[in-house]
Amino acid sequence: MNTALKSQSTWHDFIQPAYGANGKANFLTDSGDIVEGIYTDMPNAVYHSLDAHSSTGIKTFAKGRHHYFRQYLSDICRLRSKQQKHTFDAGTYGHMLVLEPHNFHGNYMKNPTPDDFPDLPLIDTIPQLKEALASRNLPVSGARMALVERLYESDPTLPIFEKLRENAICKFLDARYANYLRTDTELNEMAAFYGIDTSLGRDMKIELILEISPSQPIWENLIEQHVIDHIVWDDAFRVEKSTRAHPKADWLISDGYPELSMIARCPKTGLLFKVRFDWLRNDAIAVDLKTTLTTNPTKFGYQIRDLRYDLQQVFYTYVANLAGVPVKHFCFVATEYKDADNCETFELSERKVTDSTDELFTLLDDFNEALSTGNWYGHDKSRSTWVLDV
Repeated sequence: MNTALKSQSTWHDFIQPAYGANGKANFLTDSGDIVEGIYTDMPNAVYHSLDAHSSTGIKTFAKGRHHYFRQYLSDICRLRSKQQKHTFDAGTYGHMLVLEPHNFHGNYMKNPTPDDFPDLPLIDTIPQLKEALASRNLPVSGARMALVERLYESDPTLPIFEKLRENAICKFLDARYANYLRTDTELNEMAAFYGIDTSLGRDMKIELILEISPSQPIWENLIEQHVIDHIVWDDAFRVEKSTRAHPKADWLISDGYPELSMIARCPKTGLLFKVRFDWLRNDAIAVDLKTTLTTNPTKFGYQIRDLRYDLQQVFYTYVANLAGVPVKHFCFVATEYKDADNCETFELSERKVTDSTDELFTLLDDFNEALSTGNWYGHDKSRSTWVLDV
């Protein structure tokens, strides 16, 4: 076996699961220090919490030191204080379907629509609800859900869409959670258990319970986590279909590892870096799946430039090489789904890779200097006055 082939075959031996059989994190020492290495099955939230620098940080630094300081080092937070919803877009679910279908199927369901019950004479619209109520001599005033509840109480066997939808969701969630808080009574009991004022509004009680016990299964919380809007659901499956229909893309995303995480220390700066490949083939070809508004080559080229995918590529390649993985080829798989369904594959020219690599190493030196000195100046290090002739 020649040297190149030998070097490409040995890096697989260093891959290990993020967690051992006993649940211990292989990427951490007993004292909590990060261990360099190549890891599979590392949860996304855990990866992002690792105290190591990523390509996102380097791309932010490339916009200007002041940008990096604001986002990563300042105590300014302009995010809304309300707890972030556990909702994703079609691109996120499409990624999962293409790269890790085993983590999608069985964990998510499509929010039912009337079309999902084609064989039933559904009672769905407000006129239909009022007609059914009137035929039973029941009041026909009130909002939609009031009409639904009134009709359901009179006859639970009626094919009322809202109740069929709710029952389908309950069946799906019941298969995954033995007990969860569904009713106001259950919610109040849990609030009282945690010492929360039960007179507070439902949303406030849920938010406080989740702050105390984030893993507590609550009806609204579980729906947000597992039930996907039907349009988003359809979009995600079209992402998968379009991507797999492209011969080169289908080949690229095969025979390899999804979401492979790597941690390595940079010998130039001494800084700890981390990367997470969407897909890394066994032949060390790296693949980055992008869901995009357009796969037009010219416009996607602008996207590469504006979002600095070129810096991402060379940073990923550099860190992989440090970790002992001989990544030399990097390909972008771009899939659009909003206005059209299509997939294209793209690679950067050798000239662009060379220029971006040179820029990366300059940025790393500047980045290390900024971290060492705490000098986070804006666009001019000397702080001189700009003279403009506009």
